[in-house]
Amino acid sequence: MQRGCGASRYPRAGSSPAVGHRLIANCALLLALGLQSSDPRAELAFRSAERINGQQQWSAPRRYDLPADTTYPRTLADGTQIVSEEVQVYLRGNITLRDVYAAKVMESLVKRGRQKLAGNAVSLSGNGGDVDAAMEVGRLLRRLGVSTYVAREDQCLSSCVFAFMGGDQRAVAGRIGIHRPYFSSTHDVTNRRSYYRQLQKRLQQYVEELDFPVSLYEALMAVPPESIRILSAADLRKYYLHGMSPPAEEEADALAARNQGISVLEYLQQKAQAQPCAGVFGGDGACESDAQKAVRSGATATVPDREPVHLPPVPDGVARKEPADNEGPGATLGASGPR
Repeated sequence: MQRGCGASRYPRAGSSPAVGHRLIANCALLLALGLQSSDPRAELAFRSAERINGQQQWSAPRRYDLPADTTYPRTLADGTQIVSEEVQVYLRGNITLRDVYAAKVMESLVKRGRQKLAGNAVSLSGNGGDVDAAMEVGRLLRRLGVSTYVAREDQCLSSCVFAFMGGDQRAVAGRIGIHRPYFSSTHDVTNRRSYYRQLQKRLQQYVEELDFPVSLYEALMAVPPESIRILSAADLRKYYLHGMSPPAEEEADALAARNQGISVLEYLQQKAQAQPCAGVFGGDGACESDAQKAVRSGATATVPDREPVHLPPVPDGVARKEPADNEGPGATLGASGPR
């Protein structure tokens, strides 16, 4: 599997054409030199609540791909044994196949009752990685029925978006960026076009499988690989990247109506009369159901020029991945290709 051109800093909406040209030039230079992205590979990590010196604190980050970090029962410094715990989970960096393994470990721990995800949510932040690995992580998150979110100071770009799409409900306070995938290898491979068509089919199938509109696939394929398109609030709503897809919302509405002992029509009438919700849906006059709100908890993060959106808290002290000095701006999206 190969990765694309390294990504670190991206132009915001409204940037001058000159900025875009510089980004393309820098990205092309990196490719010409044969450099790989120096972004660290992603880490699916978690923190658990512990009482230290009589105070409740979050533990040091632990990783799902390290057996020593996921052994239960776990013994604390004071000798207490932990058989089950609530954890904050986050995925940072460029996604690789190793993260698929880590996600499967997390899935096993959750299903065995060893771990419960705080807010039933996973935070994502990264500049790209391997497309197929990201889609596998996304499928796993969907099987678990968790929510995904991008915090205010974070960005989820390129193939990170495919993992983010796995959330049953999604919230964006930071930035989401898309472009079409590409093979970074310059090797002369017979039927390279055929390989790319196969990748396109996998992407189309993934978008449909997770109940996103075809227009999302068309939108990402319309963005050249040397560029990045940061989605607006309207885009996020249009492509179901903030909120829920219609099938999931239908299920949530039916559940809420059933819990209240009323018909779906009565519940929808109540929902229509409710106060507008915060977030990119603010002002639309349609609030989330109690079932949907239940997956959100914690602090309020504010998106510039948008209403506040309520998100699960970001783990304190989580280091954000900073680009290396030799990275050029550009867009990265890993794609499976010939080894």
